[in-house]
Amino acid sequence: MKPEPFRLLRIAAVAVCGLTASAGVALAQPTVIQGARVFTGDAVLDSATVLIRGRTIESVTSGDDIPATAGADAEIVDGTGMTLLPGLIDSHTHNFGPALEQALNFGVTTVLDMLTAEAMAAQWRRQQEAGAVPDRADVFAGGPVTVEGGHGTQFGIALPTLNDPEQTEAFIADRMAAGADFIKVIYEPGSAGRPLPTFAASTLARIATAAHSHDLLAVFHISTAKEAGEAIAAGADALVHMYFDDAGGPDLIEAARKAGIFLVPTLAVLETVTGMAGGLELAGDPLIAPFLTPEQRGGLGQDFGREPDPDGMASILADVGALHAAGVPILAGSDAPNPGTTHGASVHRELELLVRAGLTPVEALHAATAAPVDAFGLGDRGRIAPGFKADLLLVQGDATADVLATRDIAGIWKDGVRFERQAAAPATGRPRLEPTLLSDFEDVDGASLPAKWLHSTDAFAGGKSTVTTTAAPRNGGGKALRIEGEIREGFAFPWSGVMVLLGSQLGDPVDAGGIRALAFDARGEGATYQAMAFAESLGMRPAAASFDAGEDWSRVEIPLSSFGGLDPSGAWAFFIGGPTGLGAFSLEIDNVELVE
Repeated sequence: MKPEPFRLLRIAAVAVCGLTASAGVALAQPTVIQGARVFTGDAVLDSATVLIRGRTIESVTSGDDIPATAGADAEIVDGTGMTLLPGLIDSHTHNFGPALEQALNFGVTTVLDMLTAEAMAAQWRRQQEAGAVPDRADVFAGGPVTVEGGHGTQFGIALPTLNDPEQTEAFIADRMAAGADFIKVIYEPGSAGRPLPTFAASTLARIATAAHSHDLLAVFHISTAKEAGEAIAAGADALVHMYFDDAGGPDLIEAARKAGIFLVPTLAVLETVTGMAGGLELAGDPLIAPFLTPEQRGGLGQDFGREPDPDGMASILADVGALHAAGVPILAGSDAPNPGTTHGASVHRELELLVRAGLTPVEALHAATAAPVDAFGLGDRGRIAPGFKADLLLVQGDATADVLATRDIAGIWKDGVRFERQAAAPATGRPRLEPTLLSDFEDVDGASLPAKWLHSTDAFAGGKSTVTTTAAPRNGGGKALRIEGEIREGFAFPWSGVMVLLGSQLGDPVDAGGIRALAFDARGEGATYQAMAFAESLGMRPAAASFDAGEDWSRVEIPLSSFGGLDPSGAWAFFIGGPTGLGAFSLEIDNVELVE
């Protein structure tokens, strides 16, 4: 486990926060949350009053009396009939775009990022070190450790890879120097799916030892019981997925208990892996639905294309329950935004699934508050006590008796500032898209593109593909658009080409329900090229379809039904570009239109 000096540093940070808050008493307007049931992160207070000043909690007192120290200018929030919780902590996420804001919108005030670019993690750290960040969740990021071509490299994030075991110590030192809050070891041979390169089991202990030498936890991504056992034997501090085969048993549970590991089972995503469609159920909850963006709803509706396996999910829940009963600490983590999950909202589903696995509601709440603080040494959050960060969630009802009450949110405070939740804009009233010519490219001049047309490559997601466009003459007069590019290694699903927006700006949906097909003239190199559709129903993943283009001009029609999962009532862009294979390509297109 992580050496004790690291924990002492975290505790010292809490003390400093408390002193800073006390020094600023005269300057900060306090907030009083009066007479709520309070879950402190560890225990339940039937009625208590919490005083916030600045970024921290100043006092917690029994009953509903307002402390005299609050002063006459305090904002009073009546907590009668409600439960006040520490801000929730999601212990397994992958963050980009608006993820941290979406998390906070559902009362998740801190997330643990399990796979991110080091430059992005450094930016988050700088923001948090500079002061309060009241408009998004805080983030702590792990230094990922994988091999070239291994799991994690397919997601378009520029990851350093450890390919020579002899470089292990230097590699971990580099992750430490880059600011890693912990080390995430990706031990995934793909034995539960497509084979993948990964570490030899003999390398795992060396990685864990190197992490511990820098006072960093070594948490292990696994997917089978065999990998779990090897990670535990190698000195893992945690498993950050539950194994989902049938090979676990009492010996593995006992090994986990003896090793003192903790577990982040990520039940919300495993529900999708087993085809149980929990994301759709969550999206239909009237307490959740109004605050989901269209992209979040689309993500919750995605799946892995597997048939429902209720026995498989029941087995996973039973194993988590057995580990919990054996004394293995359980932490709540969603693995958002994988299919069937989304940032923020899926933590509430995770809490529900933890209770189904055998935790009590109080134990499930502990798994999303104080337990991650203790496991990861986060120190200044996750509890309601004097001197701690005022990251708080107020919900209607008794969440300590019914964990579903966490979804009925009455108030969120981040760094002592009340956060105003953002309801999703209604889908009604979006423009109806009629059959139309998107471009004949007669206005192309040099490398410029028509209005609403953009260059599009996987560089957006960390890839290395390139694209250029120029005007090309057509026989008999007129112009076409020539697309030239190179599709390069660096992203699992590389692309290079052009995109046309259907709405007024990127991500702005329209109703294309009356459109039958995307049609255009094409001339290429005798290759198979790809088109993609972007829509709310697809979440963060576009849907692809292929087409052929030879040396002579031909007319291409791609029915919208060819784009799997596309709901055209929320479409916002189409893409036309090069093949999926690596290498240079060229393609000419003209008279791009949407047809009935």
